[in-house]
Amino acid sequence: MRLLSTLLVLAFAATVCFGKSIKGTIHDEKGQPLPYVNVVLMKDTAFVDGRVSDERGAFLFENASTAADQIKISMIGYEELVMPVPADGDLNLIKLSPSSVMLDEVVVNGSRPVTRIEGNSMVTNVANSILASAGSANDVLKNVPMLTGDNGSFSVFGRGAAVIYINGRLVRNAAEVSQLASTDIKEVQVISNPGAQYDAEVNAVIRIITKKPQGEGFSIAAYTDNTYNGWLTTAEQLDMKYRTGGLEIFGLGYFKHGKNRHEEYGVNTTHTNTLLSEISSISTTATQTAITGKIGVNYQFNDKHSIGAYYQNDYSRMHNYGHLTSDIADNGTLSESSSSDLDAWDKSLPCHSANVYYNGSVGKFTFDVNGDYMQTKDSDRSYQYEKNLMSANRNVTTFSTTRNRLFAEKFSVSYELPKGNVMLGEEYTSSRSRNDFDNPEAILASEETDVRENNIGIFAQINQTFGKFSASAGIRYEHVKSEYYLDNALVKGQSKTYDNFFPSASVSYSPGDFRFSAAYSHRTVRPTYSNLNSNYYYVSSTTYTRGNPYLVPSKRQDFTLQAGWKYINLSAQYSYTKDAIVQIYEPYDDSGRINVFTLTNMPSHKVLSLFVNASPQFGIYHPSLSVGMDKQWFGIDYLGEYKKMGSPMYVIQLNNTLTLPDDWNIEALIWWRSRADWKNWAYTHTYSTVNLRVYKKFLNKSLTVYLGVNDIFNGLIYKADLYSGNVMMRNSINNHSRNVKLTVRYNFNVSKSRYKGAGAGNAEKRRF
Repeated sequence: MRLLSTLLVLAFAATVCFGKSIKGTIHDEKGQPLPYVNVVLMKDTAFVDGRVSDERGAFLFENASTAADQIKISMIGYEELVMPVPADGDLNLIKLSPSSVMLDEVVVNGSRPVTRIEGNSMVTNVANSILASAGSANDVLKNVPMLTGDNGSFSVFGRGAAVIYINGRLVRNAAEVSQLASTDIKEVQVISNPGAQYDAEVNAVIRIITKKPQGEGFSIAAYTDNTYNGWLTTAEQLDMKYRTGGLEIFGLGYFKHGKNRHEEYGVNTTHTNTLLSEISSISTTATQTAITGKIGVNYQFNDKHSIGAYYQNDYSRMHNYGHLTSDIADNGTLSESSSSDLDAWDKSLPCHSANVYYNGSVGKFTFDVNGDYMQTKDSDRSYQYEKNLMSANRNVTTFSTTRNRLFAEKFSVSYELPKGNVMLGEEYTSSRSRNDFDNPEAILASEETDVRENNIGIFAQINQTFGKFSASAGIRYEHVKSEYYLDNALVKGQSKTYDNFFPSASVSYSPGDFRFSAAYSHRTVRPTYSNLNSNYYYVSSTTYTRGNPYLVPSKRQDFTLQAGWKYINLSAQYSYTKDAIVQIYEPYDDSGRINVFTLTNMPSHKVLSLFVNASPQFGIYHPSLSVGMDKQWFGIDYLGEYKKMGSPMYVIQLNNTLTLPDDWNIEALIWWRSRADWKNWAYTHTYSTVNLRVYKKFLNKSLTVYLGVNDIFNGLIYKADLYSGNVMMRNSINNHSRNVKLTVRYNFNVSKSRYKGAGAGNAEKRRF
């Protein structure tokens, strides 16, 4: 009742906040709507407020400032237009004329993407900017402030790994990010403090919003992506659609095959009754093949109602082979020396996934219904042939098969208020993850584990605008019942039931060029199914790995402050995590010679993150400079004492783009990270990369060729010192990220899918 009362009070408050609306519709010289046009309200020549026209060319300033007396309309390729604001605020139809002025004979392909704060989101406009030609959504995200990552896996500075949504649908396969063309993207929203409509364990959200679909008949989008780093890795995709009226039939085929190398060097020092040191070196080569097929149908009855369904099948196969050497010394005297041949197969048999949805509006109500099904089977085989100089040879063979099954549904309804909306919804997920592990040599215990889980979530959120202020508040309730079975017997001590409430709130203020927002959320981090796996995995004669079935979810309090002024944006974030899930070393037995790399819950973990970005424009030069600091308050037991791990991490990133005549573009990226205590218990060394790329458009911009060189100075070699218990490990990992990359993209009559299915059970899918 208290929540309902709050909603009614806010709704009533919204109805008494009236102001003059300023609106209009923008067309080009041929009478066609112009989307993504910059529209600015001014008092004399001073900025008051700004908007971007929608797909119909329309714009609207609700409750506009009465001081505004002029409106400026601008778009690259068209003459700028400044008009007085009429008394009734209705500018009706506005036509823009093509620009007749060339800038020193240089045609600028687009302006620097404008990044602005909207509510608790940092929004980067992509359409009509230089990022529209970046290639894929993956290339776009690498240029968005606060984001780092590649290959469909991205993190938000100060928040960690983010989930990615495309038009409200969770991206489950990282390859989808590369499959989406940058020309189809309208904007990217980075939410570092998600609200109640998102799963309680989501750290951060990246929302990719595409342009409105247009066009009829057949459309084809194809690309080939080829990377060489000693071996060639190629990825090919064909995306086809057919549209007529409200019907859309679509299909996608994706194929990837290639090799990559992995080299790792480590020194482990273990303090037992003797000083035990191990020097190990591993070199492996992985051959991977991935195939995806997807078919679906979508039918749009009108602008207010649509239904659709799709089926997707994924298959992957990876073969790892290589060599491992290990030398172990007791108090400086060599006691073991071994050389092992490694051979491992990881096969994901066809993964079946399907979605069906309905999206519709009736009056001021909007309904969204989704149903999802997913089934996977992963089969791992590992062979290690160990030759010892000072003891008997031995073989270590492991077989592991994991089967996952999920069913989920999600329903939400929102109601439009005079200056906002209120949303109510529920989500149900039923999942099962079963793992069969076998070690024929009986060095490790063979066992069968089975986790069965049901999750019921109910959420409510209200969003309101009060003049230059906007606010949102939400709450999510989750009931989770998890049953853990070992060798088909229920283990009550590891079976758990959780009932939790997760509140969230945000407020923003936008008086003009300056924008400010503050947000709070209470979230959780549940261990993945692999984290809960109790099986031991053999690494060497002194090191095993395993999960921990006794892990409990972490609880996290997140606070975010963001501010922006013109092309400068700042962010400050603080997180407090209770029962943080942390990797540690622990003894395998009383001898202390064998250590297990596992996970545990620590009492707390605190992090403060500061970030600033500036993205000005100087003619054809478009720089974007980001500087960040990340500091944790954390410590760990090492050699019987408490070791503080609190030195801050600093990050600098400079993106440079030159837009040249004849559709030529040059990009250079410089990224550097300082030494720091990072990821709880690790002290990491300097990490950096320099990338360069050139691309050009052909055939009336339907064909684009990209050529790039990545990690030119080979700075992406990960070096870290790790401390835990009686173990200190120093390691160096080289994944050979220096490469040359050639990409060719071709589009024919392309328009983005009308599919509006958002999916259900998204948190559980990530745990799989």
